[in-house]
Amino acid sequence: MQINSNYILVDTAKALDLALINLRQSKIMSIDTESSGYYTYYPKVCLIQINSNGKNYLIDPLKITNLSALGPLFEDPNILKIFHSAQDDIKALKRDFGFKFVNTADTMISSRLLSLEQSSLSHVVEHYHKVTLSKVEQKSNWEIRPLQKQQLKYAALDTAYLESIWLKMEEELKRRTLYEEAKSEFEFIASEEYVAKEGEGFSLGKFPDILNFTPLERRKILELLRYRDEKAKRINKASFRVFNNDKLSQAVKEQPNEDKCIEWFGKKDGSEIYKLLIAEYSDPIDTSELSKRHGEDLNEEENHKFENAKKWRLRIMRARRMEHSLLPSNKQLIVILRAAPKNLEELKALHVFSDWKVQNYGPSLLAAIQGLPFDSMINRLVAIRSKEAFVAKRRKKQNQNSKDES
Repeated sequence: MQINSNYILVDTAKALDLALINLRQSKIMSIDTESSGYYTYYPKVCLIQINSNGKNYLIDPLKITNLSALGPLFEDPNILKIFHSAQDDIKALKRDFGFKFVNTADTMISSRLLSLEQSSLSHVVEHYHKVTLSKVEQKSNWEIRPLQKQQLKYAALDTAYLESIWLKMEEELKRRTLYEEAKSEFEFIASEEYVAKEGEGFSLGKFPDILNFTPLERRKILELLRYRDEKAKRINKASFRVFNNDKLSQAVKEQPNEDKCIEWFGKKDGSEIYKLLIAEYSDPIDTSELSKRHGEDLNEEENHKFENAKKWRLRIMRARRMEHSLLPSNKQLIVILRAAPKNLEELKALHVFSDWKVQNYGPSLLAAIQGLPFDSMINRLVAIRSKEAFVAKRRKKQNQNSKDES
């Protein structure tokens, strides 16, 4: 197929009506979104890209107040909707507009099933089309209007190659008997309900060089992050744009006086930050607390089952020679072991993962959790890559980790 990187900007109700005439004739649509999340605390969709029938539509939801006419297209089972990282785009479109999706494909999940070296859009495009996509506008502010020509060109290219890539991936997935697994993953992502997340928008364990701070300094970092997070919520600004991490680190390490804090952070914030820095804390944060992962609050019986489930996951990974990103997460495993499903019907009812995983992983997982033998149940699973390629990639990753540590 011919790749068309030209675009049609749709920023009025009339322009949307004209675009819909063509879109309603579609059999395949490639979809992407651009959001404000790099600049705002609460992200919102600022642009919707739809490539169909050789045309690139860039739909501006900040200028068109009613996009409900797109809903029937997204729910039409006769139109295939292709995404790269569908989970992100579908979640955003459900959150902001309440759209529902039927009949989808995801080139990112497919790239992992097909064991591509990387799963980013730029890598996938380069792999299949030998084209290098520019990343210059990747962190653009998509909320500002008017959008610049270079932003629009960048956005159009995000969907221009997806149909061509998916058709090649689809063929390869079928040839390697991975197609049904892929489609089940697509369906699961499309069917997930959007649930707003509550709680803090940061992780102390991910703060730069957090291990190089003393336990008391970590406690102060945590208090500063909480203060920054609350302000970011109030003014709807990305947290790192309120105060950057380097400045917070410097404040904790140097313990500046109040005047210096005001100079660095402004009068009101500087005074409050100074109070946090000089406060007495009786609960420093040890390194062991940073490494805690989901599941460490389990009781003894649950923890035993969790360890069995993790051993099962490792066995699946090795049997299928696959990456961990395609396997059930710790959070999913804990939901399952706590619910204690007795059969596949009860496991499916938890809606923790796709129907394919329920049918193909379910029997062995339920056996593993109970400490029963399960090896014979996973021997029939299709390997994702050859043994040689799997070992080579693991060795490459280990070597890279060794270099990073040194």
